[in-house]
Amino acid sequence: MKACMLVDAKRVEVREIADPEVHAREILVRLAAVGICGSDMHVHDGHANWNVDADGATIPFSSQPQILGHEMVGEVVELGSGVTDLKIGDRVILDQGINCASRGRPREAFCEYCATGFSHHCVDYEEHGITGLPGGFADCIAIPAVNAVRIEGDLPSDFATMVEPLGCVLHNLRLMTTGNERFSIDADDPRARIKNIVICGLGPSGQIFGKALRNILGFEGTIIVTDPRSSKLQLAAASFGGTPIEIDGGTDVPNAIRELTDGSGCELLIDACGAPAAWADFAAIIRKQATAVLYGFGRERGGNAGLDRLQWRGARLITSSGASGPIDPDGRPGLYRECLGHLQSGRIDVRDLITHRYTDLEQLEGALGVDPNKPDYLKGVLVRSSG
Repeated sequence: MKACMLVDAKRVEVREIADPEVHAREILVRLAAVGICGSDMHVHDGHANWNVDADGATIPFSSQPQILGHEMVGEVVELGSGVTDLKIGDRVILDQGINCASRGRPREAFCEYCATGFSHHCVDYEEHGITGLPGGFADCIAIPAVNAVRIEGDLPSDFATMVEPLGCVLHNLRLMTTGNERFSIDADDPRARIKNIVICGLGPSGQIFGKALRNILGFEGTIIVTDPRSSKLQLAAASFGGTPIEIDGGTDVPNAIRELTDGSGCELLIDACGAPAAWADFAAIIRKQATAVLYGFGRERGGNAGLDRLQWRGARLITSSGASGPIDPDGRPGLYRECLGHLQSGRIDVRDLITHRYTDLEQLEGALGVDPNKPDYLKGVLVRSSG
């Protein structure tokens, strides 16, 4: 089969490699569509590499090339001898994370994380397209059958790739509901209710955060959005009623936010960009004991003592990764099932998020390293079939 291999930072090659071997509990999936995530771009550019050896040392791309791509949708083309609950031709979304259920462990032997709804924090966690396991930028992938959720309706494959990003967003939002936060969306006491939310960064995840807050959590207050690109601000205003603040060289963002919140600041801050420049302002835009969701990937955060200032404000910091969630009784990811339902029902509409589509593996060099810098770029998807 063909696969797009990352052989060095900013260098990909499309190669012919051996077809995956399909073991008893696995399925072979022909990839129909694979979303291009910001994490893929960070790895491609050499800013991150989560493929490490037993001692935690990073394994260079030159010695172990990687197949990226983890937002995967495809069609089952082969069943392992032990798979009885899927059939050839089923359209499926894939959870890229290898957890206790993926390894065939009985529920009573699950680790403490898988047993309590944190499947992407499994003690033996590995991830296709992220930690060195082959990802979706290829013709096919072999993966445990329990990692596949059947698509029952006619949701197009390119839209179905957004299940994983939506899962990441919902996982982070649900970490706010443990009962320890000062402010919450549905608090009975008006003094403890979230009235103002700030989302910094309006890439695909920032946009999905806004849609989820409105259409899944039912938040009716003010959502202030900041981003350097006016097109993204306009999209947020149109799709979930975001109140925009455009960042340019002369914008005093903290002051603008204080004016929009009657001088108090926000009760919930969502960092969906990871930019050091935004990080420097965070402590100035939150209320005391507000909640800050640190979602975006930043490469130099904290160098300006921003974390110390947030700690001084008593902020509750939420940090996590992936679409971690509960494992259903059949071993499949419950959060992926739920997110598929949100997309199929139209509760979360992603049609306005995908701006670039690619049909060939050979186009991924530009998709990872060139197109994301274009003014009209928001989200790219590799679409291998029209399903």
